[in-house]
Amino acid sequence: MKTTTLGLFASLGMLFAGGAVFAVTPEGGFNQKTSVAREQTSGDADSGPIGQGADSDQKSPSRFTGGKTVAVDARVGSPTILAASPDDTYLMLQLDGDSSGAGATPNVAMSLVIDKSGSMRGSRLENAEQAAVAAVNRLRDGDNVSVVAFDTRVETVVPITTVTTSNRSSIIAAIRNIQLGGDTCVSCGIEEGLNELRRAPGATQGSVMRMIVLSDGDANNGIRDVAGFRNLAQRAQSQSVSITTIGVDLEYNEKILAAIAAGSNGRHYFVESDRDLARVFEAEAATLTDSVASNAVAELDLAPGVELVQVFDRSFGRSGSKITVPLGSFSKGEQKTVLVKVRVPRGEPSTALALANVRVTFRDLAANTDSEVSGKLAVLAVDDKSKLAELDALVVDRVQRSETAAALRDANTLFGLGKSEEAQKRLDSQAQVLSSARAKAKTAADEPFAAEVDKSFDRQEAELTRASGGFAAPPAGAAPAPRQQQSNVKKNAEVSNAFGL
Repeated sequence: MKTTTLGLFASLGMLFAGGAVFAVTPEGGFNQKTSVAREQTSGDADSGPIGQGADSDQKSPSRFTGGKTVAVDARVGSPTILAASPDDTYLMLQLDGDSSGAGATPNVAMSLVIDKSGSMRGSRLENAEQAAVAAVNRLRDGDNVSVVAFDTRVETVVPITTVTTSNRSSIIAAIRNIQLGGDTCVSCGIEEGLNELRRAPGATQGSVMRMIVLSDGDANNGIRDVAGFRNLAQRAQSQSVSITTIGVDLEYNEKILAAIAAGSNGRHYFVESDRDLARVFEAEAATLTDSVASNAVAELDLAPGVELVQVFDRSFGRSGSKITVPLGSFSKGEQKTVLVKVRVPRGEPSTALALANVRVTFRDLAANTDSEVSGKLAVLAVDDKSKLAELDALVVDRVQRSETAAALRDANTLFGLGKSEEAQKRLDSQAQVLSSARAKAKTAADEPFAAEVDKSFDRQEAELTRASGGFAAPPAGAAPAPRQQQSNVKKNAEVSNAFGL
């Protein structure tokens, strides 16, 4: 990889990307090196029942693929690195849920947590109730559901219940009987939703658990700060619950709802018109019942001498050299990514330098077994810059998705401070970086991924253009457009969440 290329992305990652940053020099410093075997399957793993890792294919030390129910494509940013001095590179995992949908249906538990504060009056509450009904109707007999309504206090409208032909109508009737209340305690609703999911039948046996939280206002009771909600979301994640958050209209706090989603491996949606609520609720219920795997976790055990610099966009745990990234459940065809930046130690020319042992574990819902895919990643140390390869196109795209997400968040912050011109400049700056990165990605793209990378860059460019226009001042003599700008902020938060997945 060209030094200037890596330097550009390394600088951008340190400046703007979401995620925590660590730098640890292990015992022995940067002079340790380890040769790497070219192939490893989960049969070489040291723990856990073997599911489908035997499908692993590793023809190069810088990449391996394997798995079916959850297909894993693990790669290094560049297969080569200069031997003479430590340098940074990326480790990326792209994981895809099997789209064939064969096998048994998963055990599903869903909790609907609905804001019933006074601001939900009129069509908002009516459409929220109808959306919840649509979600329940997507569930199959045998699935589990609870419904919680909140204002300053919590009402358990439907305690955790196994859906049957005979009780479905009574569940729907209870939803349609939700009544308006007072102020907003979002955390109260989430806490009660978690309590209900803990009581779900089969909750400890690999079931797929999701909470859908709907609110149209800011949190003015209970937990009120982003850090507190992030901690609550991570507690949900530790309970194997992902939280989908839906903000309605323009008065809700997008920072809070986005933090809840990101911290629990969920998605965040902005719904400007409450008429669209049913579409979102129904889609989320559909992905839940289409799940092919649950409790997925990616583990990267860094080799001696390799430093962790940054984990992008996802919450993670760390114990010594091992990085653990919870990924939750996978539905049919769903794709998730893990992106990590590491610092590689000095090595001898023509030597394969070990970077990490990678292990992805999950519950295979079709086979009803615990499964894993595993392998090793390494780089080849070279003594000549002319032997450096370009940064992998998929990695370039994933880095830029993180940078674009960060630019959208930064622009929202600047706009909130009354600096709309600076917000536009931040977006324009990322658009220029994106254009340069796109040119590099085109030269490095493998044929199977070229269209995928091109489509991703198209979307990023379109979202940056939209966001920049949304912050523009109205023409001279025209009425101000605060609603358009507020809507732009909400949309930026939704898109930023999606790019980080």
